[in-house]
Amino acid sequence: MNRIAKLFLGVVLLPLAFSILLSVFEVLWYIVKGYKVTLYFMLGAALYVLTHLFFYNFSRFYVMAHEFSHAAAAWLCGYTVSGLSVKSDSGEVKVSGINTFVLLAPYCVPLYSLIVTFVYLLLNLFVEGAERYGGLFLALFGFCTALHLMHTYKALTETEQSDISRAGGGVFSFSLIVLINMAIILALAEIYFPGIIPIGSLSGGIIKRTIQFWKWFFDNLYSFSVKFFAGTGEA
Repeated sequence: MNRIAKLFLGVVLLPLAFSILLSVFEVLWYIVKGYKVTLYFMLGAALYVLTHLFFYNFSRFYVMAHEFSHAAAAWLCGYTVSGLSVKSDSGEVKVSGINTFVLLAPYCVPLYSLIVTFVYLLLNLFVEGAERYGGLFLALFGFCTALHLMHTYKALTETEQSDISRAGGGVFSFSLIVLINMAIILALAEIYFPGIIPIGSLSGGIIKRTIQFWKWFFDNLYSFSVKFFAGTGEA
């Protein structure tokens, strides 16, 4: 897909991305409302935010996840991976080829949250009485999700990322990053506290807002076109 096509697709997806961002507040409300189940998740997320702001921002851990995500995506696409290096605030991985998936994977995929969830599911499958560790894993899930979201926001707003430019530009990348992050995090949340977030009605609201925007857009475009061509005809 060339850059013009990606820009067009990004513009088409932009209202959906903003509708998803609006739904984040709904998600937070459902999490708070279901505090009896989600308390450990909230405590884990709050612990990360406070630690990040006042003590240590875990930048090396984020860089490690960032570069490993590039490498894993490249490997899944059949590319050769070599030379992964990680510093406190930067990293590098050499791959034999790139595509949109490889470039945007670190921004879209909450790697540590996925790892924690994978371990949690394995324990529940193979270890008797593993449910007593549920609170710990909920807290780790909250901690890792907050780490991913805060560092992704920081990476996208504080520095110019060549990944974004090479992937197809800011509009295209932003739309995909928001869409995929929300889908993955909601899927993981359903594993840890099923039924707390009404994903069906939430998705319906997202789609409804998106449709309403495009209806408003085309209604106004049609109205403008009628007035414009009517004025041209009079002239």
